[in-house]
Amino acid sequence: MKRWIAMLLSVCMLGCCFSANVFADEAAPGGAIEARFSDFGNVFATMTYDSSTGICHVEGGATTYSSKKWVEITLTIEQYTTANGFQPVEGLSWSASDYFGIITQADRDLSRGTYRAHTVAKCYQNGVLLETVESYSVNVTVPRH
Repeated sequence: MKRWIAMLLSVCMLGCCFSANVFADEAAPGGAIEARFSDFGNVFATMTYDSSTGICHVEGGATTYSSKKWVEITLTIEQYTTANGFQPVEGLSWSASDYFGIITQADRDLSRGTYRAHTVAKCYQNGVLLETVESYSVNVTVPRH
């Protein structure tokens, strides 16, 4: 009985001495997601504001590791409200698709507020959905203009 208790205590002590914390990587600056998916090589969403023109540029895209895989993306501009957080802006969504990878972009004059770009990417092979990944840009504040 003493041996079992000693062994149990030894295992518990070893477990405490050799514990490790694991954290997921965060998106790189600009909204790019580092390659860590099974089917996608890259998924990104970016948004910038040009104060000289008052125009926001949004861009989203995704690539796979294989030219045999079909990629569909939807790029949406979302606006922040204190009541509901980030919500899609009606009429400000674009879709594109192609084999291997695709990018879509747009320029829009937005009213005052805080916005972000949101990309949803889906990877298919032979009509079967393999993976869905989302990416968000940094938040962009549009001042009065």
